Amino acid sequence: MARTRNEEAFTARRAEILRVAERLFVEQGFHQTGMAAICDAAGMSPGALYRYFPSKADIIRAVVAEERAGAAAMFDALEQANDFPARLVSALDGAIMEVSDTAYARLALEISAEGARDKDVGALLVEAENEAHARLQAIIERARRGGQIGATADPSACASMILMLVQGAASGFGAQLAARKPAARKAALSRFVAGMLGTA
Repeated sequence: MARTRNEEAFTARRAEILRVAERLFVEQGFHQTGMAAICDAAGMSPGALYRYFPSKADIIRAVVAEERAGAAAMFDALEQANDFPARLVSALDGAIMEVSDTAYARLALEISAEGARDKDVGALLVEAENEAHARLQAIIERARRGGQIGATADPSACASMILMLVQGAASGFGAQLAARKPAARKAALSRFVAGMLGTA
């Protein structure tokens, strides 16, 4: 009789392997990191690794899937906010602090570079960005209808500006903002959000 897979253990081990692969991508670069190196660092055989991730592209897909899940959770919180501008400032502050981390920024750049080389990975990144833009635009439109932001705010343009801010921080341009004292950082973000949403 075939053995039933322990899904909880499988998921936990898969997450461990993903963290190992991410660390190697940051330290050595995506193309310099072979599956054999991931096997060695994770302490497993190639056959075992391929049960979790058949290829390095599948590892990137898993990283992007995690990012999409995290973004969805943030959007859910924004959707429920009674004070949308204030909640957006807090969400941006948290996102900038996360993506400005050196390891995170390096991994993001490696994945972005692979997206430029591999059409399937590139299409996945575009799909994720379009999904984030559409969700954020819808949330901003709802906030505008509810009178939480200025009536002349452009939801599509606002969504683009927010995503560019976070993506810029992930590309290494957020270090200076992240290094500022929390109160000063939030004040700067508040001014940005107020001007963009027409609540200044």
